Amino acid sequence: MSPQNPFQKNPKEFKRNLDDFNRSLQENETKAKAGSLHLPYIDLKGFPVDLAVLGMLTKEEVEEIGAVPFYKEKRDLRVGVIDPDRPSFKAKLAELSLKDKPSLYLISQRSLNETLRFYSKILRPKSRTDETIRIEQKKDFLADLKNLQNEQEQKKENMSEIFATIFASAMQTRASDIHLEPEDHFVKLRFRIDGVLQDVLHFTKDLHGRIVNRVKIFSKLLLNVDDRAQDGRLTFYYLGEPIDVRVSILPSAYGEEIVMRLLGTGAVSLDLKKLGFRPEVLKILQEKLGQPNGMIITTGPTGSGKTTSLYSFLSELNKPGVKIITLEDPVEYKLEGIVQTPINHTHDFSFAKALRAVLRQDPDIVMVGEIRDQETAETAMQAALTGHLVLSTLHTNNAAGAIPRLLNMGIKPFIMAPALSAVMAQRLVRKLCPACKTGARLSPVVMEKIVYILKHLPKEYQLENLNNLQFFHSKGCGECNYLGYKGRVGIYELFAVDEEIQKLMAKQDTSILEFNKAAREQGMVTITQDGLLKALDGLTDVEEVFRVAGEG
Repeated sequence: MSPQNPFQKNPKEFKRNLDDFNRSLQENETKAKAGSLHLPYIDLKGFPVDLAVLGMLTKEEVEEIGAVPFYKEKRDLRVGVIDPDRPSFKAKLAELSLKDKPSLYLISQRSLNETLRFYSKILRPKSRTDETIRIEQKKDFLADLKNLQNEQEQKKENMSEIFATIFASAMQTRASDIHLEPEDHFVKLRFRIDGVLQDVLHFTKDLHGRIVNRVKIFSKLLLNVDDRAQDGRLTFYYLGEPIDVRVSILPSAYGEEIVMRLLGTGAVSLDLKKLGFRPEVLKILQEKLGQPNGMIITTGPTGSGKTTSLYSFLSELNKPGVKIITLEDPVEYKLEGIVQTPINHTHDFSFAKALRAVLRQDPDIVMVGEIRDQETAETAMQAALTGHLVLSTLHTNNAAGAIPRLLNMGIKPFIMAPALSAVMAQRLVRKLCPACKTGARLSPVVMEKIVYILKHLPKEYQLENLNNLQFFHSKGCGECNYLGYKGRVGIYELFAVDEEIQKLMAKQDTSILEFNKAAREQGMVTITQDGLLKALDGLTDVEEVFRVAGEG
């Protein structure tokens, strides 16, 4: 019998002893190298690494540069590095030095490997589909939100619970945006509900940094950058459904402000018949959408529902045998059966360049998220003239303003006249809560304004008795969280480009007032008039119409 190798008795112990010996050897070599480089040495095994500091760099960055941040106090940043002369490390060190004062410590490869294991504890997803916060319907989140008004409750709750409460409460109140706004001594949480910001609660200032870091981690943003704007995206799951969130972080006098836009919450109807169009407007829209070519433009300020209208048009047009391609910045809702292309300005992929590429893809219908410049406008017009139906948006206050805006961009009247089919302007007004809606008595001054506006309606809309108009308002109740409003509806004005409007285009110096006059003679109901008609129907109130559309 051959003599037994003593190490075979306990191979695990032998391996552990060998590992310890190799580690000790490597650490001694690193310590000696540190002395020759006049750098302090540190062994990070067992060192209490701060995950927030570690998260300043991604795992991939740490592996590439051979260095890791492990401690931070104010601007004092301590970085462990294997080779301080590595070019990739020098470049990253220069970047870190813009914000902090890094101190270098020499570490071994094994020390670096030890810290890499901590990345599994950081909630930094590998891909956007993994960026998830899961929220189940296990409690009344609105009640939890009220409890968070108490500073002691804020201190007791962990960050995951606070985030779940914020997101779930936003969903329960149908909020479109979450705002976290730092002030001098507190952080204000506000929700945008039906287009209007509502104060929710105040957080203590010491929570602000933790909240910002958590948002940055989920959104794959840089933790060590707080002096410039950053944009990202994250996803959370609410009752099993994924909710995409667009994140914007902006530095302010008291810290970083966060705005999170909730996308694709399922609260938006893409049925044209449910968007609040009057029958005559719907008829013109469907007629123009049924044409094989031409251009339809939707106008209005940010947040007026233009994107929803465009998606509704696409939903109406999305049929077998039709190829639809969209250009969006960013893609806000995913539409089945439609090719949706995000615009990437960082790679010089502008609307104009993307549109030219799209036209080589043989589409029937093209949606351009926004016309911002002459190049995009000209390319879109040419597409409309060469057998494509083109849908897009402009930022103008009313429908009549779209044509002068395009002329000012440099679009020639002889190109625009045959290409442009129709222009629609829109706003969103809050709908009265049906549970607490009641009749309203308006002052004589307000009634006089209303009568004057409605007196100028087109003949087919004329009201029989302008002296006996009944309007409504809502007092607020539990159903609407005591806001008086629940949901929103669109108010619109639309005109088709006819021969008279084409003649005005040819003059080039035609004013917005002249285009507006021609559109009204054609039978256009203005946004304010449409809003007041909806107020008469009990959908909204006069105050809301005047707030959103003005009194013109």
